[in-house]
Amino acid sequence: MGSLACSRPSPAPEPAHEAMPQSTPQTVPQRVREPAVAGGFYPDDPNVLRAQVDGLISQAKARNIRGLRALVCPHAGYQYSGPIAASGFKQLVGLKFDRVVVMAPSHHVPFAGVAIPDVDALRTPIGLIPMSDVARKLAAERPFLVDSVPHAKEHALEVELPFLQRVLDRFELVPLVFGEVDEAEVARRLNEFVDARTFFVASSDLSHYYPYETAQRLDRATVDAIVNLDIDALVKKGQACGKSPVLALVHLARLRGWKTLLLDYRNSGDTAGDRSRVVGYAAIAFLDSPG
Repeated sequence: MGSLACSRPSPAPEPAHEAMPQSTPQTVPQRVREPAVAGGFYPDDPNVLRAQVDGLISQAKARNIRGLRALVCPHAGYQYSGPIAASGFKQLVGLKFDRVVVMAPSHHVPFAGVAIPDVDALRTPIGLIPMSDVARKLAAERPFLVDSVPHAKEHALEVELPFLQRVLDRFELVPLVFGEVDEAEVARRLNEFVDARTFFVASSDLSHYYPYETAQRLDRATVDAIVNLDIDALVKKGQACGKSPVLALVHLARLRGWKTLLLDYRNSGDTAGDRSRVVGYAAIAFLDSPG
């Protein structure tokens, strides 16, 4: 079940920009992005899924940190990266956020910009998550655009959602899939929507398919660049399939004066056993006060 990671598509010309269509009041969302990788990356049975996520969260260590504003978390199959993702999402237990911005790379569709799906809600086996009006506001200006195609089969955003559903009571979602884009420009736009009730997640795995010791060395350079908010080092040395969302978060952290804390680093050799060809995973917290 699941996957260690996936490859990233080649760049493509920028598509035409379109405005998010206005929704009409409704009791039940009519346009829903259905799960694409349930039964693969994670269980499709809601009870089994709840039990697995709750078990991973219960085994993760709670850290005495304050001012949590964002996380970098991995997005592989739960048997590979679930324990590391849980190390991040555990820190949300007991906190309240009305809105979560999840930023993920596009593994299947090459495009320019940041795609927002033309839906009212996203579904997981656990239930529906409503879209936030912030998504509509973002879609009004480049580099954001309305495009459901990059979201249709994308696992990197979807696999974060069951964790969020189990640790947060209720929240609305701003789902963003990144194509080729200026991450600093994205951060400046997102900065307009930062408040005490908004949380951010950047979805990314680290190095792919190196032997265990090589992966540890490469991943240490990437993790150090993120933790130090070192954009140049992350651009030049970072190995991460979600480098673009992570860069946007690092730019945002620099704008806001946020600090960082490494919560967990492991690779698939630690979680799945085979150390000949591994994928790296990290959970990193971003804080607006010393933790």
